[in-house]
Amino acid sequence: MKLKKHLSLLLVMVLLIGSLAGCSASAPAGEEPAPKAEKEFVTIVTGSTGGTYYPVGTILATLWSEKLGDQGIVAAAQSSGGSVENLNMLKSNEAQLGIAVASLGYFAYAGEEGFVDNQFEDIRLITGLWPELSQIVVTEASGINSLADVAGHSINVGGAGSGTEYGTLKMLEIIGGLTTDDYTAEHLGYSEASSAMQNGQLDAMNAEAGIPTSSVSEIFASKTKVKMLSFTDEEYATLKAEAPQYGRFTVPAGLYPGLDEEVVTVGIKSALFTNASVDEDLVYQLTKTMYEYYEEIVGSHQALESVTLDNAVDGLPPVPLHPGAVKYYQEKGIEIPSEMLPQ
Repeated sequence: MKLKKHLSLLLVMVLLIGSLAGCSASAPAGEEPAPKAEKEFVTIVTGSTGGTYYPVGTILATLWSEKLGDQGIVAAAQSSGGSVENLNMLKSNEAQLGIAVASLGYFAYAGEEGFVDNQFEDIRLITGLWPELSQIVVTEASGINSLADVAGHSINVGGAGSGTEYGTLKMLEIIGGLTTDDYTAEHLGYSEASSAMQNGQLDAMNAEAGIPTSSVSEIFASKTKVKMLSFTDEEYATLKAEAPQYGRFTVPAGLYPGLDEEVVTVGIKSALFTNASVDEDLVYQLTKTMYEYYEEIVGSHQALESVTLDNAVDGLPPVPLHPGAVKYYQEKGIEIPSEMLPQ
């Protein structure tokens, strides 16, 4: 009996010593545990919740937080009024990243168009994104068949200070020959505009976004009879002559419920921007993570199918890239136009 007691006591002591040794293995005596990475909050400003910027911004923020969390990165997407507001928030350092129409980023950099008195010389590109297609949806009851027909009707031109507002006003002026005195301009988010059309409070809306766009899907799936305006060759040539940043694109038949024929429209590439003051290694890690884990996010939104490493710097205006993005592209052998290299 005494032998059994001694053996039992010895076994308990062995297990206890082993347990203590295991607990101390992670932090050797005399050494402090490795400190946790200090949190670094990254905000990406996007657009209205019914467009493309916000859902894709959320997808990217989630990816960055998940893959770079061990480095302390905490990323979040924030809805906004769109491109112009995003660029202003980058300039004032209220956000670190922002999605905007590429041409507006160039106007901000050069101090042209609406940025004559608000130049943003420190704006920097990270990557091109997807083409922003103009989707001008009108109610059948309105009788609108062209941009000129918008005269005397109400149209949602986009949120105040958004790229959509800029583009819609340009198209109505250049192609339709209209001024803001000729129609009632509303400044709603895409989802709000879709609801207003369904309630008979709005005749038309323009949703400039990557396709498909949730608010456009919503209005086409509703009981309200709508159609999307198609651009003629003459209309495109007229617009291109005065606004060369526009390209010609198509919205495929069947993309939205009841859209039975292909629609010819126009668009401009969107891009991810930042401020020159943002840390180089941070931008490098964000850019690298976005493309290294591309296969994990591409199926989350159709717009991301256009965002590939091979065309990251294609079709963009001469705005300098951020050094962090340049470092990653050079590692991957991406050819960078000389006018996009930071000085």
